[in-house]
Amino acid sequence: MKQSLLLSLAIVLVWAILGALAAGSRGAAAAGGEAPSAVGGEAREAAPPTENPAEPAAADGELTVTVCVGGTDRRMALNEYLTGVLLAELPGSFHEEAFKAQAVASRTYVLRASEHPKHGAAAVCTDSACCQAWVDPGTVPAADRERAEAAVRATDGMVLRSGGELIEATFFSCSGGRTEAAAAVWGRDLPYLQAVDSPGEEGASHFLDETRVPLTEFCTLLRQEDPKTVFTAGPGGWVGEISYTPGGGVDRIELGGRSFTGKALRKLFGLRSTAFTLELTASEAVFTTRGFGHRVGMSQWGAEAMARGGKGYAEILTHYYRGVSVEPYS
Repeated sequence: MKQSLLLSLAIVLVWAILGALAAGSRGAAAAGGEAPSAVGGEAREAAPPTENPAEPAAADGELTVTVCVGGTDRRMALNEYLTGVLLAELPGSFHEEAFKAQAVASRTYVLRASEHPKHGAAAVCTDSACCQAWVDPGTVPAADRERAEAAVRATDGMVLRSGGELIEATFFSCSGGRTEAAAAVWGRDLPYLQAVDSPGEEGASHFLDETRVPLTEFCTLLRQEDPKTVFTAGPGGWVGEISYTPGGGVDRIELGGRSFTGKALRKLFGLRSTAFTLELTASEAVFTTRGFGHRVGMSQWGAEAMARGGKGYAEILTHYYRGVSVEPYS
């Protein structure tokens, strides 16, 4: 009897110990330990993973770009670079909304260039004829620097996209009243770089310009460009048919019986733009040009006119870059 009682007590003690161990195991799982298996009970269903989680918008101070400055690659914060671009590209008297529009265009330009660098390790250089002009912000008066910095801060991280991609945010000084389509200048059609009206630019220093070329030099340069050019009789009969681009630039013009592109003549005679008229006198060729630059994308003087007319930077940008979205870079 005594042995039987002891055996029963031993069995009860074993079951109690096993029960305590099982309870301890469930408590560890609940407190963050190993999850229970399907054998011991149903495991809690995990939440499905989020597909393509949205990345946070990147602020200018968190991004860096490599810039070729005077032949030397220099790594700098994006906001420092953009401040230097605004100081180099725009007159200090321009409206703050024009400054903001330029900040977004320039940010888009350099971030796209960072994806397709053309200067080795550097995304861009500081030559305005190649990329974007830039000056060291530390070398300019504090008031001017603060004005540029304010425009960069106000548009922090904002870029232009078309079809989900950063656009080629080209810009220039003055269009002379109408911008040009990319296809007419570079032979590549881009839906957001089309010819649009750009009123209010009359105050620009190069809204209208005259280039006078002595007639003998005019003939010499054209013959160098095309030796088959022939000038007979008087200059009144030298100009033939002229065709124009969507932006009002000269597409092709017949001179001395040969056809020349407006782009070729702009380069040959150092013209401000391809939007020109030509008058031949007995002694010289007179080119009258409208605007300054390739005239593709945003006109800086046009942006200024829109800003003075009460337009915000986003409205300015979507006027000059057709069908784009203004959104945070991520």
